[in-house]
Amino acid sequence: MTASLRALLALILLAGVHLLTGLLVLLWIGFAVAAVWVVGSREASPQFNTVPLLVASATFVPLALTVRELVRVSRPAGPRPDSVLLTRGQGAALWELVETLAERVGTDPPLEIRLTGEANAVVTDDAWLLAPTGRRRLYVGVPLLVGLRPDELRAVLAHELGHYARRHARFSEPAHRAYAGMVMGRQRIREAMVANQLVRFYAGLLLLTVTACAALTYRLVRPVRRRQELEADRIAAEVAGAGALADGLRSVPAVAAAWARFEADLVGPVRRATGTVPDEPHRAFAHLLADPEYQPELAALRRAAEGLPADGFHPAMRRRLDRLTGLPDDPRLPPAPEVAATLAPGPLRRATRYAGRKRPWTEWLTTLATHRAGVAVAAVTSVLDPEPGPSTVAEVLRRVGSGRADRIARALGPDPQVGRRRLVEGLSALVGLCLLRAGLARVTVGWTGFGRFTGPAVDHDDITDWVTAALDEPDGVPRLLAKLTALGADPDDRVGAGPAGAARILTITPALDETTRRRHQDVAYVSLAVLLLLALLGFAHWLGDEPETPYRPGVTLTRPALPDPLDQGPLPGLDSVPGFPLRPTRGVPSWSPPPLPDLVPRPTGGG
Repeated sequence: MTASLRALLALILLAGVHLLTGLLVLLWIGFAVAAVWVVGSREASPQFNTVPLLVASATFVPLALTVRELVRVSRPAGPRPDSVLLTRGQGAALWELVETLAERVGTDPPLEIRLTGEANAVVTDDAWLLAPTGRRRLYVGVPLLVGLRPDELRAVLAHELGHYARRHARFSEPAHRAYAGMVMGRQRIREAMVANQLVRFYAGLLLLTVTACAALTYRLVRPVRRRQELEADRIAAEVAGAGALADGLRSVPAVAAAWARFEADLVGPVRRATGTVPDEPHRAFAHLLADPEYQPELAALRRAAEGLPADGFHPAMRRRLDRLTGLPDDPRLPPAPEVAATLAPGPLRRATRYAGRKRPWTEWLTTLATHRAGVAVAAVTSVLDPEPGPSTVAEVLRRVGSGRADRIARALGPDPQVGRRRLVEGLSALVGLCLLRAGLARVTVGWTGFGRFTGPAVDHDDITDWVTAALDEPDGVPRLLAKLTALGADPDDRVGAGPAGAARILTITPALDETTRRRHQDVAYVSLAVLLLLALLGFAHWLGDEPETPYRPGVTLTRPALPDPLDQGPLPGLDSVPGFPLRPTRGVPSWSPPPLPDLVPRPTGGG
């Protein structure tokens, strides 16, 4: 009952957001009309004043951004631009698995299966806002296809199809899309406030309103969405087994963490250093996941996933696992098939594409190992400063082996054992690179360390023993140099020299990406266009508004046909009095006063 009430309040709030936005649009239209009237009326404004127009154009920008985001989330969003469609011919095994699971959970299968480059699985019901149904799509991350066991992948897919079976999309889709629209609208308003000085002064109230509505919507929707996740877990456990689902829930965040490390610590540094990326990243990732040295760390990630707190619309992991404890672990399906190996390589490659020069993934792994070995060597050689930098392999070995090993080890790590281990690794990488450039060894890479150098006449453990003896024995360095020369390597090779074909590409990241810069330009252009439109309307109204003739009661203004000599110019200093003509009125008869009597006594004629 509480969940239904929350869902009803959330839907009412979403409808209220749209009504509030419509009311704001009507208020802005009324304000714009009033601004045009004030600007174009000579009575209200004797001079052409553009201040109301500036205010109207500034308030239009955040309102238009909010309306745009609400309209965008109200219509079908279409497929994600970063996804790749998987047809039945390209993934028949995956399509068959999904259709079988959909029949088991009691729902229709999705119309599309699309691959993404993120370690996640999501179902959507793409329709108009509040529409009963739409176009169903299942998004599956390529890292999950290669990183999960078949039974774990089947349980995760059954969980996603369980959302369809319980018709969760009827509530979750409009709620999530409207909330995402408000969040995106808030972000766009903030960006507009940064890009436009006028918007910064007038968008604060609208930003506060959108932020409050988004926060209230999130608080109402979150409990309902978390309950839906638990319901989908129960359906998946009944179909695929509680144990397989529990393992899948632990493995999904573990694979996601491993994929994030693969991108950040392996692909990114090699791309910046050499400009190359693997042509099939998913195969390189699967190869590294199979590394025996990485299995303990992967198991630790799975154990750590049990303590994940509630995140957004997902309950805490411990709560989800506890709910699965009491459910029967008897899946009604045969053993899960292996679908990753049966998929066509084209969609997998396009879904995990990186910018850079493509290299076969096996060759890229060699480049990765060489790059990481160079990093280990650089860590050792950087400690030799401020002395003159070594230039050859022989010089580095002689300087480190001349009683300075302990000092260098202390500089490489706070703990003496850690510093010693890093020193041995750096010098082993130095010797291995020297053998690699001579064609006497090859290198293999794993998640841990810089790789292993092996060849017909040398093994990685042998290189480690040689380096340890060079550090501990007085004649260890000369014997190591003699072994390198006997094998056919050149100890006079320069330190840091890369293999043939390696190129270093330096890039400068711009302050703003192209999308953000284009959005800022759009905000400026829209505000300028609205300002010009309102200014033209106001100016046209101002030109057509003639001033009325002042009214004076009881006086009729006439003008004679002949010029009047009393028609003088304006009196100086009085032309600014409004409403009264200060020129002598034409046609008024002139009047001369009679002569004054002569007051000087004059003698009479009789004397």
